[in-house]
Amino acid sequence: MHPNEMLWRRLDWNLIRLFHEIVQHGGVTAAAKNLGRQQPATSQALSRLEDQLGVTLCERGPAGFSVTPEGQIVYEIASEMVELMRRAPDLLAQTAGTVRGQLRIVIMTQIVDRAFDEVLQAMARRHPLLEITIETAPWQSILEQVRVGDADIGLSYVQMLDQVLTYEPLSSETQQLYCAAAHPLYGQSFDNPRNLAGEYFFLTGRDEPLELANYRRQFELGKRSRGGSEDLGELKRLILTGAAIGFLPTRVAEPEVRGKKLWPLLSCALLPTYPVYMVTRPMPNRSLPAQLTLDEARRRLRATGPAMA
Repeated sequence: MHPNEMLWRRLDWNLIRLFHEIVQHGGVTAAAKNLGRQQPATSQALSRLEDQLGVTLCERGPAGFSVTPEGQIVYEIASEMVELMRRAPDLLAQTAGTVRGQLRIVIMTQIVDRAFDEVLQAMARRHPLLEITIETAPWQSILEQVRVGDADIGLSYVQMLDQVLTYEPLSSETQQLYCAAAHPLYGQSFDNPRNLAGEYFFLTGRDEPLELANYRRQFELGKRSRGGSEDLGELKRLILTGAAIGFLPTRVAEPEVRGKKLWPLLSCALLPTYPVYMVTRPMPNRSLPAQLTLDEARRRLRATGPAMA
């Protein structure tokens, strides 16, 4: 038997998959944390793989983590293996004439989107053997999870379109400035947002849409901060204290506005608005559940058009 064939027969493929995770997360420590493993055990597994292959796969030390040329070759092989295994349930389902496996969706917090809800309902009804999971994350994390294949579908606003992903505009979201019933400004309306420049604000932080950030800068809003949260539900909770005012998507604030717990302060028509996208990987890396979800969304959009805030 040829020595190379003997090597590949005795190679532990679990170590190849682990090496893929290490490169994906930029080092042993980050990969171990993500996988729920101990860092020393992960480092030892990497050393075993290097011993089996007879090459150094990565450099690790005070200068940081980097992949060697040999490591890059193994990583590319590992990426192909991982992608094939991800597609295996789809290929088997197509053969059996059913859709099984997982549809992994990651969305922004507190998103209210009727079009997305209808798509989700249709997928659950038509594919009873499909397992659907939804997680929330900041928009930057959503795009990264879809990009590396940790999620099939992302629902997010986007600051810059990335050519390695596919974007389908699903709806639009509009931000309004709110105060609580206990705030002194409750019941007032302002045509000029700059009149509120001296007020204390609760802010969204790093997850703030670019359109909202530019709007705040234009009118000098939010220079005085009382804190904030990247979670819109928690941001709304802070605004409801009455300690400061803050921006929220109109759909998120709608129940509290109807209940007279929140008041929209801006009467001007030019409020910050931006599209919300359904984000997927391009073909052929897109999973079958993701493709079916995208097809369902496109059918509905052709019939009704994107939902407006």
